[in-house]
Amino acid sequence: MSNEIIFDTIAGQEWREAAADPISKTIRDLFPGDAGRAIKNALHGTWLGHPLHPVLTDIPVGAWTLAMVLDALDGLGASKDLRAGADFAIGFGLLGAVGSAVTGATDWSESDGRAKTIGLLHGLLNVAATALYTTSYFMRKQKKQRSAGIALSMLGFAIANASAYLGGHLVFGEQLGVDHTATPDAGQLDDFHPAIAKDKLTENSPRRVQIQDTAVVLVKRAGRIFALSATCPHLGGPLDEGKLVGDAIQCPWHGSELALEDGHVVNGPTTFPARCYDVRLRNGMVEIRAASKRAAR
Repeated sequence: MSNEIIFDTIAGQEWREAAADPISKTIRDLFPGDAGRAIKNALHGTWLGHPLHPVLTDIPVGAWTLAMVLDALDGLGASKDLRAGADFAIGFGLLGAVGSAVTGATDWSESDGRAKTIGLLHGLLNVAATALYTTSYFMRKQKKQRSAGIALSMLGFAIANASAYLGGHLVFGEQLGVDHTATPDAGQLDDFHPAIAKDKLTENSPRRVQIQDTAVVLVKRAGRIFALSATCPHLGGPLDEGKLVGDAIQCPWHGSELALEDGHVVNGPTTFPARCYDVRLRNGMVEIRAASKRAAR
């Protein structure tokens, strides 16, 4: 069975599709108001300029891999130090799993389509692996149950790796957590190109224009004209269909807010800035070119 058939099968299961939406809504409802938005931004990784979840996943995967190695060495020659090290690694991995789960669930709640259904299975497998490792941790403390505890951790390791495989597909196959402006659609315009007549722009009304292969959203606000990539960096939403929130434009899909001035992230879930363009007026025409700098992450 090819990988694509596997992922199509996972994504096409109706019960998972039916479960995903209410679960994701429940997660989003955990972050009400401005304080909740600030917490979500932190969990998404907007302060880092990079999704936080994949950073934290290395903790349980690395710790549990170390525990398996130490268990194997202990099996070759009994050692209290090796057993203690394995137990500590499992406990440390469990702490990392909590952080990974919280950030992963927050990111997943702002996904759609195949990514949401495949991501739900990814999360369920992680919950199963964490439950097995938690049980293993306590069983290891009992001399008579240690061998069974080690067996449970081995099963947990296999499930965690299956989940990691799905996680890799979510990034590379479903493009979850990548910068959707880093594509040919957002190609560079090295020189100024005419975009639209100035009098066709309405104040505070986003307008999409297409220049060569590049889609750009233009916004006339307080006498100035701003130009950003029409593609939201989060999941490729159409910024030109969004609304203005203060000095930012809000994506209509998941609510990411990007500054008109330089594209920096005002509010997530995106962790990547928008691509911006320089603007000038010539003979009543708005002309744009690629900006020399992007907003800092």
